[in-house]
Amino acid sequence: MTIFNRLSFLTAAVTALIAPAQAATQDNAVKFCVLTPQCEALPASAASVVNQKIVAALNRSQAATEDICNVFTVKPVIDIVSLSESEGMMREVANVSAEMVLSAVNSVDGTIYHSITVPLKGAAAGGKEAAIKSMVNSIKPTDPVYVRFVRTARQRIADHYAENCGNIIGEAQRLVLLKRYEEAASYLSAVPASVSCYDQASVLLGEVTPFIGQVPDTIMVEHVVEVPVDRIVEVPAQPDTVVVEKIVPVEVPVQQPAAPATQPNPLITIDGTNLDFRILSCRGDMLRQRITIKARITNTQADTPRPYVYFENAFSDDGVQYTNLLLNDTDMRSRNIAMPDGIPVKVDFVIKNVKTQVGMLAYVEIFIRGIKVSVRRLPVNWM
Repeated sequence: MTIFNRLSFLTAAVTALIAPAQAATQDNAVKFCVLTPQCEALPASAASVVNQKIVAALNRSQAATEDICNVFTVKPVIDIVSLSESEGMMREVANVSAEMVLSAVNSVDGTIYHSITVPLKGAAAGGKEAAIKSMVNSIKPTDPVYVRFVRTARQRIADHYAENCGNIIGEAQRLVLLKRYEEAASYLSAVPASVSCYDQASVLLGEVTPFIGQVPDTIMVEHVVEVPVDRIVEVPAQPDTVVVEKIVPVEVPVQQPAAPATQPNPLITIDGTNLDFRILSCRGDMLRQRITIKARITNTQADTPRPYVYFENAFSDDGVQYTNLLLNDTDMRSRNIAMPDGIPVKVDFVIKNVKTQVGMLAYVEIFIRGIKVSVRRLPVNWM
C-alpha cells in the first residue's frame, strides 16, 4: 500500500469516528475485501470470474473495497455437490450443481458475522470444464440475495461491536503492540458512536495515527575508513606438511544401552497479571490430521468473567506455520469463554490439517484478556 493510500484510509477512519453527523450512516461505511473463492475443482480463470462477480454484487451496496488493511472480508467457499457427464447425439453434455457459501469474516480475530448459501447450477456440451464455466457465468450480481447479505452483515457487525466493546479495544491495543497499525486503525474505525467504548476507540485511533505510513529511517554512511598499507601485517607462509601414515591400534568401546530420552519441559511466558496458564497435554492424531493442546486457565481478574481468547500462532519444530487454528473444536479461532474469578477452566486449542508428524511445537502464541501467553518447546505425543 502506498503512503497516499494509507493516509486516505486513515482520513476515512478518523472521519467515521469523529464526525457526529455520520454516526447514523456508520453501518453503511463498513466495506469488505473479497477473498479468492475456495474450491479445488474450480480453475484459476473461473475463480477470478467468481471474485469479479461478487465484487460487482457488493458494489451495488457500496460494500466492496481493495484496501488490504480492511479487516472485514467476504470469504466465498464453493462446494461441488454433483458433477456428471452424459453422452448425447453429437457431444458429451455435463451437468454441475454446487453451493456457494458467502461468509462475512473478521480477518484479525476470525469472527464470522453472517453467512448465506447460494445454490449454483450449470450445464454445457463439451465436458466438465464447460459445465463449470456455465455455472460460474450463471452468478448474477443483481440478485437481491447479495443486497440482503450486505445489510445483515453490517447490522451484525454493529451488534458485535456493541456487545464486545471492551474486548475489541483490547484486541486493537494488541495490534498496536505488534506494530500492526493499519489493522488496528481499521479495527477501530468500525466502532459506532452509540457504544460505550466509542470515546476510548477515538483516543486510541488518534494515538495510532502518527505511525501509519511511516517510512523506516535510512542509515547514511558518512565516510569509509581505509587501513594504511604500512599497518597490513603479512602472515608468513607455512611450510609444507608431510603426512606419514601410521597404523595405530584402536580400541572399540562396548556400547552401553541408551538411556531413555526425556522430553524437555515447555517454557511458558505470561506477559501480564491475574492470569495462570498450564499445559495439561499435547496430543497428535495423524488419522484426523490434528494436534490438540489441552490447557487449564485461571483468570483471577474479577471484572472480566468472560475474557476474550484468541489462538494467534503455532509453529512446528521444523519451521512450518499452522494456519488452521481453532478453539474447543469449533469453527472459530477466537471467542469469549466463561472464566469465573479464580476458577480453573479447561480449554482446547486445536491445530487442524497437520500433514506431518512432528516431535515438538517450537512456538505457540495465545492471547487471553489481551495478555500474550507464549509456549516454547512443547512436545507432541502422538496417538
